Amino acid sequence: MNKLHRRELAQFNRRLIWLLCALLVVVVLGSFAFALVEHVSPMFGLLWTLDTITTLGTVAEPHDTGGRLIVAVLEIIGIGTLFYGLATVAEFFVSGQLTGILDERRIQKMIDSYSEHYIVCGYGRVGRQVARDLKEHDVQIVVIDHDPTHRETASADGVPYLEGHASDDDVLLQAGIKRAAAVIACVDSDAENIYVALSARELRADIKVIARASADDAERKLIRAGADQVISPYKTTGTAMARWALGEPNRRVQHTDP
Repeated sequence: MNKLHRRELAQFNRRLIWLLCALLVVVVLGSFAFALVEHVSPMFGLLWTLDTITTLGTVAEPHDTGGRLIVAVLEIIGIGTLFYGLATVAEFFVSGQLTGILDERRIQKMIDSYSEHYIVCGYGRVGRQVARDLKEHDVQIVVIDHDPTHRETASADGVPYLEGHASDDDVLLQAGIKRAAAVIACVDSDAENIYVALSARELRADIKVIARASADDAERKLIRAGADQVISPYKTTGTAMARWALGEPNRRVQHTDP
């Protein structure tokens, strides 16, 4: 479950707990109020309070002004609490929070069934290309990215997506690093990739770690952090372009006279 859904669920739970606590206080105070004003036992006062709050009307109305005032206050509180509770639950369903939580649980269940899969950390341009190339080899993939805007892209690509920082141990465990074949760190930040390599190596010493580096000093740091292979897209692209350029004279089209 991502941070947003965890925060929304925690807020929903807090509202329900506050509602239950408020009801409990009202029931206790109403029970003692009936016991004092109507001269009944606390248990009968509790029954009278619950009957009034739920607006059942099975208990006879009090005959004096004090009792009627208690009934009026409890009815107002009961109706108000009922509407507040219904509004809270309706908001939870209508806003799609429940759907998001169920979707995340379904994705997590899918990830838990994976074994020898590949964890792609970062779903930018490089991460998406890595995922596409891996899918061509029919392997299982899990994507970790902290940017919620990438979720729809991953969903369209048919890739399980975990929202969070890949350097977080809990997120890597959630992605199934204990059963994975490799971790591919291709976040846009070299510092983040270093932390990913460190975390992955600490959680599982024998896992293969492949990392992306933009700066020269990041390559050395990634190796020290535990990366098995470090790739620099800029160097790779530059080398490929130079090779193509040097090979052009041998690939010229030979023109022949008709």
